[in-house]
Amino acid sequence: MRTTGSRRQQGLTGSVAQLALLVVVGLAATACSDSGNPSELPTSSTNPTTTMVETRPSLAEEQAPAWIGEVVNLHDLGGDACFNQYSWFQDERLVEIDTRVPCEGPHQFEIYRRAQHPARQGAPWPGDREMEAFATAECYNAFSDFVGTIYELSELELGFLVPRQTDFEHEAAQFRGVHCYVFEGDGTDMVGTARGSLR
Repeated sequence: MRTTGSRRQQGLTGSVAQLALLVVVGLAATACSDSGNPSELPTSSTNPTTTMVETRPSLAEEQAPAWIGEVVNLHDLGGDACFNQYSWFQDERLVEIDTRVPCEGPHQFEIYRRAQHPARQGAPWPGDREMEAFATAECYNAFSDFVGTIYELSELELGFLVPRQTDFEHEAAQFRGVHCYVFEGDGTDMVGTARGSLR
């Protein structure tokens, strides 16, 4: 025989009785107290309130750098392409451009692999974490074949470019390409290709 409901009901009834008793005692205590002293009456707070106004500092205007190369969309670049990135503030907005430059001369980055995410046609965006995991695996696995030494022993760093969600899910374009690139860890320019450099 299940008694959960009746025991719960008994407990609820006891709680109501205890609450009623506390209310009666509280009312009696209030009636007996002396409320004739105005100093004991509650008063409203007259403290002034302070409003904090958050202001954003103005960003210093910068001159556009004298960039080298042809301005491009990085997603349009193929393997073995080299590029530079430039950024500056104009009208309190960050402006960024990428330019394609010859790999024989000074450059910041060199693309060494392009890979397509294997999602089926019409698949939804898999999320930033999945895209980054896929790109990391692809770029890491292709690094030693390109440079000639494993990543852990190389003085070069690897990076990647992944598509945005809007590009990935676009009905017509459905761009799902990942670009892997190498660059100097200390931020200096590279000169010549890193292919087979054993660096």
